[in-house]
Amino acid sequence: MAGDPALTAEIEELKKKLSQNPDSLIFVPLADAYRKAGLYDEAIEVCKKGLEKHPSYTSARVVLGRVYIEKNKYDEAIEELKKVESVDSDNIMVHTMLGNMYLKKKLYAEAVEQFQRVLSLNPEDVETQEKLNEALSAKQEISKEIKKEEVKQEQKQEAETVKKSEKVVEKPKVDIQKSLKVAELYTKKEDFEKAIEVYKELLDMDPENIVVQQRLREVYDLQDKKIRKAKEKTEVKDEEKIVSSDKITTEDILDVMKEAVESDKVDEEEKKPEKKVEHVKTESKSEIILSKEKSEEIKKVLNVLKEVDGVIGSFFLLRDGSIIASVLPPSINANEIGKHIASIVEKTEKSVRNMNQGKLHQVVISSESGQLLFTEVMSGVLFMIGNETINVGKMRLILKDIIDNIKKVLS
Repeated sequence: MAGDPALTAEIEELKKKLSQNPDSLIFVPLADAYRKAGLYDEAIEVCKKGLEKHPSYTSARVVLGRVYIEKNKYDEAIEELKKVESVDSDNIMVHTMLGNMYLKKKLYAEAVEQFQRVLSLNPEDVETQEKLNEALSAKQEISKEIKKEEVKQEQKQEAETVKKSEKVVEKPKVDIQKSLKVAELYTKKEDFEKAIEVYKELLDMDPENIVVQQRLREVYDLQDKKIRKAKEKTEVKDEEKIVSSDKITTEDILDVMKEAVESDKVDEEEKKPEKKVEHVKTESKSEIILSKEKSEEIKKVLNVLKEVDGVIGSFFLLRDGSIIASVLPPSINANEIGKHIASIVEKTEKSVRNMNQGKLHQVVISSESGQLLFTEVMSGVLFMIGNETINVGKMRLILKDIIDNIKKVLS
């Protein structure tokens, strides 16, 4: 709207005010007016000068991000909006803008993360839910393409092995373009080891290939950035496995939790005196005794959680690991993992007390494929399992009623 007289007049008025008071925050509406007029270079210049004086003013970075988006400079826009996100994690508009850009850049995993954050803050956002589904579908399509290319690569390697066994002197011909495509797919999926392997094979055949050399360096750089990023995260687990083709399931997460608890038990038995072990066992016994009728009532309460999108199942257990009621798919055996969950709750409570953080109320364990949530209800524990599409905001809205109803049954 560069020819809009009203907009032109507004720009002139804002410029005049800024010249009278160069240290004021009037530079933000001036930059936004430039943006609306399509004068992107002027908008960028005004924002950058203003941010030199007011580096913590997030509204200016949001405007600058919008300008970069309209200029299709998504990398620069992401850089500015990530700065806003770091100091304002509940900014729905910023999460939405980041999700849309990641979707356009085909960075589907990052897009999924941003859209899930929006829904946790605004569960009724239908448009964002649709975009989340779009990102999840695209992410699955890439996995399918990777699998197809992996099969082709395996078949090619098998053919090469057969030729070598038959002592064929002529070297097998390799389609360089197809191999480059395979490596690119691995890179998009962040399976850098396999991408590096493909590029090295190409360099073995053509050591002077400058294109392959450059791409190999880029993959090494991406791999280094990912490693550095993982180290900076405070919530990174001790062991993190990246699976290239098979999706991590909730059952896998529960198995890892059981192994961790069993390992901790062995260590504690070696370190603690017998008296302390006996004392812990005495504390863990539950004082609740429930009839079959009350167990059925709790099961009815748990059935309400089925209304939440993405909730796989739930169960209620006592501190000794006894399962009182459960609503779970056949693939998950609640009785088998009950004692392990009880032990994890006990250890988490001790850690919270040792850090002088008061009483434990609720714990959320996030993974690539979903979330595990447990919360204390009187002398028992409510445990919920969700996949990656779980609507966390909606779950929290009904969780209070669930807990109140369980307390009524127990009292």
